[in-house]
Amino acid sequence: MNNTNQSSDVKTKNITLGSIIGWIIGVLSILTGVIFIFSKPSVAIAYLLIACLSLPPLSRYVQSKLNIKLSKGVKIILVLILLLIAGMLSVSGNPEINTIIKSGDVKAPTPPSEIIKVTALKIYNDYKDNEVSADAKYKGKTVSVSGQINTIGKDIIDTPYVSLDTEQYSIMMVQCMFSQKDLVELGGLSKGQKVTLQGEVSGKLGNVLIRGCQVVK
Repeated sequence: MNNTNQSSDVKTKNITLGSIIGWIIGVLSILTGVIFIFSKPSVAIAYLLIACLSLPPLSRYVQSKLNIKLSKGVKIILVLILLLIAGMLSVSGNPEINTIIKSGDVKAPTPPSEIIKVTALKIYNDYKDNEVSADAKYKGKTVSVSGQINTIGKDIIDTPYVSLDTEQYSIMMVQCMFSQKDLVELGGLSKGQKVTLQGEVSGKLGNVLIRGCQVVK
């Protein structure tokens, strides 16, 4: 008799396809948000909001705190809207795509601007000491930056990059972004190698970002 009562008190958890998909989307969104948190904070926020809607424990917690209840249909619509926003924000941060979108006609070529020669440690220290002053000095300008390679990899949207060492124990580096056509050349580089890279400074977003980079021979 006691065994019957005990078995009737046991609660089973109902695992559905929707909850599994919610866990998968939620975990992936958190990971993506963490990856973007320094380079593109607005994109990171969009993905973290998706995680709050998709991940079952987070979704229940948020709804309990806000005292609201969202249907599955509403959650799906909100997730799709946030994904669209995240995609648009990612595109808006890509200078090559922006150039294609904004250029409605062919313009006369502009003369090349002066190339600023600097070391990775120097530009890092300038941004560390005074970001406003460093932006005025470097942002939007072409630099030839030299230093020692720390990392050769790709970001979440498969854009190849090379990061250069700065000061010891610092988590902030100089991150140089390349295009897909440079993959073969980047394959010939190695960690610890001293290189000179040339590109346009985008400013400080976690790391000091330099886009449209090329390896200077």
